[in-house]
Amino acid sequence: MTQYGTEADAMRKVENRVAVGEREEAALLQTVAKTVIVDKLVPPESMTFEHAAPGLGEHRLCLVYPTSGSMMKTRVTIHSHAFGQLCAKVSIPMAFANMLTQTDRQPEDFWKVELLAHNLNTLFHKTEWKGTSSGPARFLHRIVDGELRGFLSRRYNRFLASAPLLSAFVDVCRFQGAKPIEATSTPVKSALKCIMPQVYEPFPGEYICIGVEWSNSDFGAGKLAVCQTVWRIRTNSSSVLDESISRVHLGSIIQDSDLEVSDDTARKEVTAQQSAIADVVTQQLSAKTIERLLAAMKTAHEEEIPWSRLRSQLQRILNKNELEWMESCLDMGAKGIIDLPPVSFAPDHTPMPNAYWASATMALLASECGDEDKKLDLQKAAGTLLSNALKA
Repeated sequence: MTQYGTEADAMRKVENRVAVGEREEAALLQTVAKTVIVDKLVPPESMTFEHAAPGLGEHRLCLVYPTSGSMMKTRVTIHSHAFGQLCAKVSIPMAFANMLTQTDRQPEDFWKVELLAHNLNTLFHKTEWKGTSSGPARFLHRIVDGELRGFLSRRYNRFLASAPLLSAFVDVCRFQGAKPIEATSTPVKSALKCIMPQVYEPFPGEYICIGVEWSNSDFGAGKLAVCQTVWRIRTNSSSVLDESISRVHLGSIIQDSDLEVSDDTARKEVTAQQSAIADVVTQQLSAKTIERLLAAMKTAHEEEIPWSRLRSQLQRILNKNELEWMESCLDMGAKGIIDLPPVSFAPDHTPMPNAYWASATMALLASECGDEDKKLDLQKAAGTLLSNALKA
């Protein structure tokens, strides 16, 4: 028995987590199945931004489209992700755009939203956009329940849809015996982690499970990916390693007629990706792959990284408070904190992080993050520290 408990204790925690994961998986499958995306190919000059009525949208900014053959107009609210895509396309700095949307619902501040709408209208209407051989420039708008969630290039491949690809992932995981432990769903991104219900001990006292993660965004908030994942039992936290399969949503140029493609075209694209997902999951859960990962984790546990170098690496990912929290964990690790793996020590007895400790600490930070999108990003950052050991 170690400070982390026995292997039997760890296995009980696995069983408890799987029970939670099964409920989260069912909820994710239902959410994805119920999401109906309406696609529009829209010329920039047909987009009109207006100041929505207070309370109508997160940014109190809406997008209006003319309705063909009618005096009526279609009005949609704008999700923050699509808002960022819109601003990026016309090079409006997000700090400026966010300042104009933060009106606190005070009528005397509404001019800020009106100014933002004017800027967006002017830039989208006056810019000389490059068209294609088949016609003028158009952008792909992806709308769910009256909300614009994705503003994308017409090269975006809509066939890499979440519903059939997630179903393929679930099927192969069940066939391999992998169980769900965590499902994440935001309006623009989804992810599901499944592990093999077997406890491994890469070094004495450290109990983990190994599995795979599927993630995708139908709105350009991330690419389709299937990655290996490590679940640390003690802290119920995960690291997601580099992608084994990764597909950006690029395909042939979307024509207007492609909004209603043939069933055969869509089926072939989906079938090919479902097959690739099955192959990758099978390979990632193989005994040989797991053995290689366990060896890499042992190497990462022995690889010392001076805090100054680690801090420099993480400044692109973590804010000041998060870095300070991580440094405090390093100091507490020297005093015997048991929720994280042991730290290393320099010759002068100064506590020094090792690559595995850094990965586990980052994963713990992710597990306590209230922002689901950032949580997924932090889990991948944690996995990168382990991936480096795999490449060594």
